[in-house]
Amino acid sequence: MTWDLIGHDWAVQLLRGHIQNNSLRQAYLITGPRGVGKRDLALRFVQSLTCPGAATSADPCLSCPTCLQVGRMEHPDLFPVLLEEGSKQIKIDQIRDLIHSLALSPYQATRRFGLLFDFEQANPSTQNALLKTLEEPPEPVVLILTAVSSDVLLETITSRCEVIKLNPVPLEQTSRGLEELHGIPAEQARLLAHISGGKPVLALAYHRDPALLERRKNLLDEHMEILRANSVERFAYADRTSKDPGKIEDLLDVWVTLWHDILIQSGKSAVPLQNIDRGDEIELILEKVDFRTARSAVDLFRRAHQLLGENANLKLTLEDLLLQLPTLTA
Repeated sequence: MTWDLIGHDWAVQLLRGHIQNNSLRQAYLITGPRGVGKRDLALRFVQSLTCPGAATSADPCLSCPTCLQVGRMEHPDLFPVLLEEGSKQIKIDQIRDLIHSLALSPYQATRRFGLLFDFEQANPSTQNALLKTLEEPPEPVVLILTAVSSDVLLETITSRCEVIKLNPVPLEQTSRGLEELHGIPAEQARLLAHISGGKPVLALAYHRDPALLERRKNLLDEHMEILRANSVERFAYADRTSKDPGKIEDLLDVWVTLWHDILIQSGKSAVPLQNIDRGDEIELILEKVDFRTARSAVDLFRRAHQLLGENANLKLTLEDLLLQLPTLTA
């Protein structure tokens, strides 16, 4: 496994080539779904540029004090920007603080690094605050942004970055990586690879935190209850759930995977199920819906994601989704 990452070998080879050929870009944008490994790739890249043993190979040792500092995001020349606890958006003051820090000379490494994680959570004004630094970054500085998609950022931001788009890792490769790198038994690794949809970081999170698996189970159980519920019950569910924004995001991510499975099965595709532990429920729903209904349901989730990304009203967005989902009658 290259750089001790599960999958994304092509991206590692690209970044390693930039290091070895002394052709580093001033800014990188790593995109992909939640849990696919964007943050891990960004940190490995920084480790490859700072590890004393990586000077010729561009392969970090991952065990020296420098690699460990970067892994903890505590390196003196590393400046991460993350969504602050209790905040819904990255703040413009965080960008201004970053710009000030990057203007100083490196303390320990040969360059300074700005890491801007989940930058889709920055509004246009905050994104614009970074624009001048992207256009003319101080030397020597490397900026690394992550986002779910380049489409959710201003075009003026993405056009100034080398974009690296990460896709889910093939299930067999994910399962093998979980076994080889993390010692997870084969059958459990296979299950984790499937239910994570080939997203290694999400698979490891499920493995390490049983509460996340329980949350997924509860959300899928609630999904079946909603499909059997009438409009009054669906309105009540939307009212309760809208008070927990984090749950809505998880709900959309989990429920849409089931409808992807339903869509695939209704279209007679050979693509394996993601929710392999929910085969009976998928078969039950398939008895009640056709391909067109399944495709419409998937589109509903995409629209809900888009609306929430535009800061639409949580309760109204959820109500609209729930009322348009099909109803399973006895």
